[in-house]
Amino acid sequence: MAPTDTTDRTTFWQDHVTTWQASDLTQKAYCEAHGLRYATFGYWVRKLRTPSGDHQESASGFIPVTLSPVDGGLVLALPNGLEIRGIEANNLGLVRDLLGMLA
Repeated sequence: MAPTDTTDRTTFWQDHVTTWQASDLTQKAYCEAHGLRYATFGYWVRKLRTPSGDHQESASGFIPVTLSPVDGGLVLALPNGLEIRGIEANNLGLVRDLLGMLA
């Protein structure tokens, strides 16, 4: 069972997340092996994610995206390193569809 003190609880879950990341187990298998609630574990994995990881979510759940104008259209650079180049008025629908598939 997880501790009730905020600092102890964060340390408890950080230790489990770190141990899980070093294992070859899925989140679900790790939770079953350690008697943890899968949904709670998933919450802490997301909460403890750092900018050095995949991304840092804001309180709203949105990820900051930067648009930079370049010759030949815009470039959409996502935090994970993916770039979509050549964005112009005539292909905004395609870009929207691509981003929808990434969500």
